[in-house]
Amino acid sequence: MSDVLNRTETEYVSQILTMVKRFAQHHSCHVWFVAHPRQLHNWVGNAPNLYDISGSAHFINKCDNGIVVHRNRDPEAGPLDSVQICIRKVRNKVAGTIGEAYLSYNRITGEYMDSNS
Repeated sequence: MSDVLNRTETEYVSQILTMVKRFAQHHSCHVWFVAHPRQLHNWVGNAPNLYDISGSAHFINKCDNGIVVHRNRDPEAGPLDSVQICIRKVRNKVAGTIGEAYLSYNRITGEYMDSNS
């Protein structure tokens, strides 16, 4: 237990992510982390990037895929039901590419639909 107390948050996050990656490889499964950005003091409404995750840059360094889900909260920037899906990191290029998609949320059905359709 004292070893945990002597590590920085960055060291702890790095070790945990390494352990989780080994688990996923050993069991041939996917592991998804959901993380919120740290407090963005000078935020102007744009989607955060993966380095904005609270705790450690290791989240982007060690992940295979990085996705940001960003909701519009500014009525002057567009519809409030607009959701931006940002693919920010793809380690295995066969699995996909970096890019963005825009979805709209239907409050009645609880579904997301492609804004371009």
